[in-house]
Amino acid sequence: MRSSWSSRYLREIISRYQLVGLVRFGRHSLCIRRTGMNRFHGLQGISMRISLLTLLLVVGFLVGPLTSLPAEQASTVRDKRQPRTIHVPADHGRIQQAIDAANDGDTVLVAPGVYRESLQLKGKQITLASRFLMTADKKDVERTVLDGKATGEEKNSRGNTLIRVAGDVGPKTRIIGFTIKNGDDGISCAAKIEIAHNRFINNGDAIDYEGGGGLCRHNLFEKNRDDAVDLDGAAEATIEDNLILNSGDDGIEIRLHKYSGKLLNIVIRRNQIIGSGEDGIQIIDYPDKSDRVIRIERNVIAKTKMAALGCMANGNTGENYEAADIPERIEFFHNTLVDNQYGITGGDFLLAFNNVIVGTEKIAFKEVDGNSLLAFNLLWDNEIDQQGSNLEKGSTILKNPQLTKDYHLPKGSPCVDAGSSLYKRGETVLLEIPRSAWRGRAPDLGAFERIP
Repeated sequence: MRSSWSSRYLREIISRYQLVGLVRFGRHSLCIRRTGMNRFHGLQGISMRISLLTLLLVVGFLVGPLTSLPAEQASTVRDKRQPRTIHVPADHGRIQQAIDAANDGDTVLVAPGVYRESLQLKGKQITLASRFLMTADKKDVERTVLDGKATGEEKNSRGNTLIRVAGDVGPKTRIIGFTIKNGDDGISCAAKIEIAHNRFINNGDAIDYEGGGGLCRHNLFEKNRDDAVDLDGAAEATIEDNLILNSGDDGIEIRLHKYSGKLLNIVIRRNQIIGSGEDGIQIIDYPDKSDRVIRIERNVIAKTKMAALGCMANGNTGENYEAADIPERIEFFHNTLVDNQYGITGGDFLLAFNNVIVGTEKIAFKEVDGNSLLAFNLLWDNEIDQQGSNLEKGSTILKNPQLTKDYHLPKGSPCVDAGSSLYKRGETVLLEIPRSAWRGRAPDLGAFERIP
């Protein structure tokens, strides 16, 4: 109906003002014929120009709706926008300005330098990176610094949180290749993102997951004043291949805040956690069992001043060796614990298989009881191997593991081929290790498989 009415209206205009030409809009066209004068003069010419303007406005009104893209096609065009790389300081002098200018999928690439900013990521998913992203050169990590300490402040003063990640950022968000130091928190993260190849030095908590999580890997944590990694709320993270040195409190702290719903999996694997001021890994219980499973595998935890793995009750974060009866399932497989004051304290459903625990000043296993089971472990040179714990004596090895200085197994170590790949309690599988994960006749004990 609209098209028919519009055509009639245009014909009236063309007939009245004796226009010439062809007007085409959408699938419709009108042939405009000359009916009189060849030229227009004076006021009549002015009238003609005004009438042409009227015609163009009418045609624009008609053509617009007919030629606009459907919403789904417009969305496709937007989605095909090529990601940009925004350079700091070449394109924007400050990192936050570049973040604000970025769209989903863009990369903010930061040149070497010292930047004293408190950054916020929210409402989008981007990559925030140093040139390490392009070069894989660790020197670019060392030279690209986010520093929370203002000039002239004391060495150990707390600065601001250096990067805050809001809960609404996308899961493809990445923070890669920075030295992050002297912050209150280095990164406070409420979303699931990737944090990789960074150096965290002298922060409060280096990474504070406030209900967030994601992937934390290939980072160096050194001399952070509180914890290297702190998981609170409904945090769910994989923490792997990190070097965690000399934390003021815990290497990794996990608070089991009240939570029910989809099972949360917290995975801690292939890390080296050395010299923690309190615990290597501390798990803090709260009232009521939560829907979480914690898997701790193939880590080295050494020279902690308190416990390699300490279980605490009722929100208490000050280690007192209470050996709390935490009901959540904790899987502790293939770890090497060396020269700690305590090995593992507490746990009511803690499964410890294929570990090496040596040189413990006090007790290797303290009150790991309830539904817990400790099997296929090597214990050596500990003051006390176990106290009040569910230790399977038949599979426990009491020999010198002959560890190298970097905690590997030499040829002839009693740990070689001494582990278990499958363990059941009744019909319940407590341990199952795929064949691809080990060599020889059986898995080796400890964090590292021996490579001939």
